[in-house]
Amino acid sequence: MPPARSLHAGVRRRGAILILLFPLLLLLLHLVSSPARSPPGPFPGTGGGEPQRRACDYASGEWVPDDASSGARYGHTCGEIFKGWNCVANGKRNGEELLRWRWRPRGCELPRLDPLRFLERHRNTSIGFVGDSLNRNMFVSLVCMLRGASREVRKWRPAGADRGFTFLNYNLTLAYHRTNLLVRYGRWSANPNGGPLESLGYKQGYRVDVDIPEQTWAKAPSFHDVIIFNTGHWWWAPSKFDPVQSPMLFFEKGIPVLPPLLPPAGLDLALKHMIIFVNKAMRPNGVKFFRTQSPRHFEGGDWNEGGSCQRDKPLSAEEEKWVAPGG
Repeated sequence: MPPARSLHAGVRRRGAILILLFPLLLLLLHLVSSPARSPPGPFPGTGGGEPQRRACDYASGEWVPDDASSGARYGHTCGEIFKGWNCVANGKRNGEELLRWRWRPRGCELPRLDPLRFLERHRNTSIGFVGDSLNRNMFVSLVCMLRGASREVRKWRPAGADRGFTFLNYNLTLAYHRTNLLVRYGRWSANPNGGPLESLGYKQGYRVDVDIPEQTWAKAPSFHDVIIFNTGHWWWAPSKFDPVQSPMLFFEKGIPVLPPLLPPAGLDLALKHMIIFVNKAMRPNGVKFFRTQSPRHFEGGDWNEGGSCQRDKPLSAEEEKWVAPGG
């Protein structure tokens, strides 16, 4: 499935929240590393002035074969890839073929990421990835590509990160901050003395504080110059947040949100608060990106239910379909 349409009006305004609906790993990295290119055709102006050029929409395009792509950097050459996720090293039948596709926007070009240019352009910069395994994969992929161009690397964990690296010759730091929901959550049990949730029959679940960032990344906005954060898949995880046995119970300013919210409304409220938090906590002139989750790729069941990912090429336009969360 190609990326969904995204908002690019503020792509050049530092300090703006840019909502990027890109499931593809490298698209966001190209936006960070390369300026947008406009298509050659003019866009009619509105007042008789000079014609305006249409901004390049990287989200509108198609997947095309790319024989120049190589799976070498995703094999045994980069130890940062989590062993269970390394399709090439683990001998997946079509592992290397899956890498031989590239995204081609309509009406403009998306240049291939140049590791040396990226390192030079982001000297004395710190970039933080905050979120679930999707952002971890993005972080690892960027680390693997850059390590192929610069081997002088120091491993450390800045600002509470799960992992991080500094490319010493460029003073460029990349770090990954693990968080599932962005906000703080933990087990909740009914109080024997009762309460508003107890009166509604709730006995146990997960308390989700929509206005409090999880500590794993709370210091990240004030540390990094660029921050890419995401959340999504964990909000639709019935194996953990069972709607009956262990529901999400949302709290705001320390008190339960009543009437109780379903996960989609809870996610909206959490994102509202986290965007406010990031805007306040981010260092001056910091750049912020929010990326949503990519579609699930398993067919015939989820990853732990016998599902598999055997496709050799992207879905065609006729095969695409949207599925609402949870079904």
